Amino acid sequence: MLFDSYWPLGLGLILIAGFGSWVFIHSNKSYLLRWAMIPLSLAVAVASARMYDAGLGYAVAAELPPKFVYLGHQVVIERMHKAGIEVWTQAARTRLYRIPYSKPMEQALDRARQQAKSGMPVVMQRRRERQEGDSAAGQRRLADSGGALYESNVVLPSELNPKT
Repeated sequence: MLFDSYWPLGLGLILIAGFGSWVFIHSNKSYLLRWAMIPLSLAVAVASARMYDAGLGYAVAAELPPKFVYLGHQVVIERMHKAGIEVWTQAARTRLYRIPYSKPMEQALDRARQQAKSGMPVVMQRRRERQEGDSAAGQRRLADSGGALYESNVVLPSELNPKT
């Protein structure tokens, strides 16, 4: 997941470092190129910082983790129809995800919201598919409708951070 968000910055810095090293090693008399290298690297640093600052606070278009603590959600409406769902989660770190809209996922998140009103943490995790006749066919139909099947459970705070 880190690769998805930080690859432009990493690639830009590697290319600038490589070009800068080549310039300093191979040009003994080209002082103009050396002087141009410093403002160029500063301009790339400022541009990359602005690019990442502009992206701060926006949801990451990615798949939800298999197990996470539910913090909140909202349905995103674009051009008068439901386009996606932004889900605020806490797994290894706190992150805002944007997933495609599906009715079963909205219902699962609404159940988690109702459970979270008690003040206790709610853990959501993917359901395991059952191998039994009608219920398995029903779950496959829900899975084919585009929604990931998640179930929510209220847990004690001590279960989230157990003492070792």
